[in-house]
Amino acid sequence: MINNQYISFVVTARNDNYGGNFLHRMQIFMSSLLTLCERESLNTELVIVEWNPPPNTPKLAEVLTIPKNLKFVGVHFIEVPNEIHKKLPNSEKMPMFEYIAQNVGIRRAKGEYILATNPDIIFSAELVSFLASRELSPKCFYRIDRHDIEEPVPLGKPVEEQLGFCAKYWVKVCTIKGNMKRACRFLDYKSLRALVGWLRNSLISRSTAGVHLNASGDFLLMHRDHWHKLHGYPELPTHSHIDAYMCFIAASSGLLQIILGGKKRIYHQGHTRPTGTRPWTDLHLLLQQGKQMMELGQPLIMNDGKWGLADKNLPSKRL
Repeated sequence: MINNQYISFVVTARNDNYGGNFLHRMQIFMSSLLTLCERESLNTELVIVEWNPPPNTPKLAEVLTIPKNLKFVGVHFIEVPNEIHKKLPNSEKMPMFEYIAQNVGIRRAKGEYILATNPDIIFSAELVSFLASRELSPKCFYRIDRHDIEEPVPLGKPVEEQLGFCAKYWVKVCTIKGNMKRACRFLDYKSLRALVGWLRNSLISRSTAGVHLNASGDFLLMHRDHWHKLHGYPELPTHSHIDAYMCFIAASSGLLQIILGGKKRIYHQGHTRPTGTRPWTDLHLLLQQGKQMMELGQPLIMNDGKWGLADKNLPSKRL
């Protein structure tokens, strides 16, 4: 076990091939992140919350290749079994409650700072180097623009080659003002395929009081004390826009928003986005409540003291 972790990276996952080629994407995420953290001597942990593992399917720890002889990085698997999942509202419609799962990891993370992210993100070397500089402030919360890749990132290549691939082939960047195609003006919203895409990239971008909500589920970083004080992500029985709620909550609590830029990047590996019957969060209510939080300077704390399944003894394994 690694002691005195500076940062905990928290992700949620299950071995259900979400979006296609999931294990390929997660392996690249894990291998590249751990390699860069080791290279920077960054004391950290990767917390993987495996929510509602599919029956008769290997657990993630059994199918992912974890580098050996890690000196600076610990890996912590936490399982939320089906017995807990099925008791939650809408459990028959949602195989995973992503943000309750995030809270499970955040609640149990050991790092001084906690970064909620996703298992298909690739961190640039410059970003990890910045994190290793220990220049983070407990008075701030940190966001970042997300660069999107559509082509599969090659597996098994050195991290330098993978990052070079990402830098060469990214096609879109998700900013506070909306989504921008590479070397183009902002996206023509009429070309978006779904109304929800239009809503997220136009209505939200004009109604956020300067808070960077776009793709916020892929990178939200702040001191552990604030995660605990704010009781984590709202534990709603829906699947969309909960990351945006958390940004409003952090900003209205008095924390200063810092948007990292330049070569400090995250890259998102492209995949399909099946929604099925998963219920949506009310976008208009989110924007209304977010505006109210910002105007009053008062965060809306939705969870009680048991947030993150604090009263549950969950199976876990540290590597």
